[in-house]
Amino acid sequence: MKTKLTFLVIALLFTCLVKAQTVITVDNSIGANAQYSDLQSAISAANSGDIIYVHASETNYGDINIDKSITLIGFGHGSTDKKTLIDEITLLDNASNTRISGFYITNDLNANNNTVELNNITIENNYFEDGNFYSGDGYAGVNQMIIRGNILYGIASTTSIWSNFKNTIISNNIIRRWVYIKYHESVTVKNNIFLGRYFPVNHGNASGDLEVQNCIFYESSSSTTNINSTGVVYENCLTYNIGSGSYNTISGTSNLNNQDPLFVEDNDNKVFEVIDDFHLQAGSPAIDSGAEGVDMGIYDDSTFTFNNFGYTNGIPRVKITNITDRIAPGANLSVTISTNAN
Repeated sequence: MKTKLTFLVIALLFTCLVKAQTVITVDNSIGANAQYSDLQSAISAANSGDIIYVHASETNYGDINIDKSITLIGFGHGSTDKKTLIDEITLLDNASNTRISGFYITNDLNANNNTVELNNITIENNYFEDGNFYSGDGYAGVNQMIIRGNILYGIASTTSIWSNFKNTIISNNIIRRWVYIKYHESVTVKNNIFLGRYFPVNHGNASGDLEVQNCIFYESSSSTTNINSTGVVYENCLTYNIGSGSYNTISGTSNLNNQDPLFVEDNDNKVFEVIDDFHLQAGSPAIDSGAEGVDMGIYDDSTFTFNNFGYTNGIPRVKITNITDRIAPGANLSVTISTNAN
């Protein structure tokens, strides 16, 4: 009864939000009554422009291929008992104008099999556990991409780079891996938090500099961390080593070297935890110190708001706060439901 009622309310809310598109529900939990239990089957049956809501489940939805313009909305990634898990996502031809939000992704997200350039891809509010996020040389790549609000533990490796992503904005993410940029002329890296010894790398440095703005680099070690890299210029960024070590002075202008950003709460600066709070305390040197007077870090003055749980902005969340445990045959079932939207 709980599952049926939850899906009914979600369907009604989505109908109000998106009148023109079809909303498809997917749930692979035992006993669920969604339209589909298999995510790839739902994608194959969808039309371009449809919205697919993928319910939280203990079972990973596996690998998926996207070959049309769709919106994929998961429950989120931060709750201990509720996540929407996907293993690997591959963007194929005709996947332009796709949006992916609210997933815990255990492997890769790649545009490494498309023969035509993809356009207008939005990747937000996801947690990347250990995979790469790339489009390799020799493939058509992606033009106009937004990557924001994610926890990026596997954004790239030494062999998998941002080689074919153009006109891309990488902002408001928590990043714990090196980020390799080839088309520095059209890629914006701003208002991110880099945890540990990681930093952006300009893979195309022979043709000019990559400008990195308003980012905070936060480390805990007893050694000196050097994030300077050929062809990378830092503007209005901050570094801080919470341990006994420090950062080398970073190259660029208006940077704050080795100054505590005064996060509200950080329980383990080597990893991200949902109890962390990277808002800035009063008196933080990062407040109003970013380019154009915005705050450094993930909470700037943009219309996008980072949230720890990966909930999709603007999508209502439904929670049953009270339900009758036992009822007599023919009696009414008492249910209390609360909703909110980010």
